[in-house]
Amino acid sequence: MCDFGLATWTSAPSVPFLCKTVKGTFGYLAPEYFQHGKISDKTDVYAFGVVLLELITGRKPIEPKRSPGEENLVLWVS
Repeated sequence: MCDFGLATWTSAPSVPFLCKTVKGTFGYLAPEYFQHGKISDKTDVYAFGVVLLELITGRKPIEPKRSPGEENLVLWVS
């Protein structure tokens, strides 16, 4: 789970940091990081939340073979 700890790159807690190159595991990336490269404490919380959803539901974060609307675990749960 290399996606955890991205917020440690920031200079101060809860201060968003702009990252030019987005890296990580698709499915665990927070939307604001994936779309805009913004890293904060929230990106780590999001990734951890996806892991919890995996444990609770028994599903993978991204399953392309599922029907439309069910491929993304986070969207399926919400």
